Amino acid sequence: MSISSKIATALEQIDDWIGESGVPGAAAVIWHRGEIAGRRYAGEAKPDVPVDEQTLFGLASVTKPMTAATVMTLVENDEIDLDAPVATYLPEFATGSSSDDTLRHLRETITVRQVLSHTSGLPEDLPRGTFSSREAPTLREITDAMLRQPLWTEPGSELIYSNTGYGILGRLVETVSGRDFWDLTWENVFEPLELHDTIARPGPELDDRIARIRDVYGQGRPTESYNSQYWRDLAIPWGGLYGSPDDAVRFAATFLRHGDGFILPQLAAEMIADQVHGLPGEVQAARVKWPVASWGLGWEIKGQKAKHWTGNLTSPQTFCHFGAAGTLLWADPTIDLAAAIFANRATFHLWPFVPPRWATLSDALVNAVQ
Repeated sequence: MSISSKIATALEQIDDWIGESGVPGAAAVIWHRGEIAGRRYAGEAKPDVPVDEQTLFGLASVTKPMTAATVMTLVENDEIDLDAPVATYLPEFATGSSSDDTLRHLRETITVRQVLSHTSGLPEDLPRGTFSSREAPTLREITDAMLRQPLWTEPGSELIYSNTGYGILGRLVETVSGRDFWDLTWENVFEPLELHDTIARPGPELDDRIARIRDVYGQGRPTESYNSQYWRDLAIPWGGLYGSPDDAVRFAATFLRHGDGFILPQLAAEMIADQVHGLPGEVQAARVKWPVASWGLGWEIKGQKAKHWTGNLTSPQTFCHFGAAGTLLWADPTIDLAAAIFANRATFHLWPFVPPRWATLSDALVNAVQ
């Protein structure tokens, strides 16, 4: 059996995901040895609308490597120094606002590299109650609150996955460049890579293409995550993009090809190299802790993590990210393989992990190409 046939057989797994205990719809696109090597679509993007090649999914935190890529284009242009303090570019970040923040004196030492790799000591999110359930805060108001958050830990002492940090990076980029963050991202990243189906702030004209996400925060409210126009217009740098699995897998594949020309090869390599160097870490929202964490700049690095969402057979060099809206993107440089595995149900339901659907499919894909 050919490799393409083996990949096609492995992808049939997503058909079994469709249903009440799984997801309404799913799509998977595979890259191998320089080209798209497989696609499969199953179920519904929304009632009576099948998932197909036109479907756009809420990327959620799969947005973060793309945000990091934008930062790295400014690093390449010598507008941002990875090892400069964030406060060099955002002086207001140095103070925060909490008088009982015992680590406040360390804020001015936090570097751009530490924020990109989640080792800044910043909290994962804003505390509950920062905004009431009836409020519809702007991105500026949310980011202002993020800038004021006290540190949880000493910078550089552990990995704490942080949406807060990526909100601050968005503000930093806009301050340095004088540009709208997503306009700059389109110009520096999406257009050079021809990612024309990766979209910030999708308007109502794209409603027919956007998958409706099940089990989201604020369901039924005007501010409902992913599904409301308010949320789409926010375009949060830590999780606000919409896109196709084709675009996503091609984005990941650029890092298998040393940046593919949109950034210098050494900067692309830096993004997929471990920056944490043996520190412990956690993703609080996923209730995951690691005695030894691994993370790059934007990308998670698999390293030696056990029971990983990319399966048991992907190598420690595998770089990846998953999103709470039901998206997983990974690439393994040792076998020149990348996979975008998307669905439209929030991961808080645990459908990718119990049973381990993502890991099982990932292992089948690795087996298919070996």
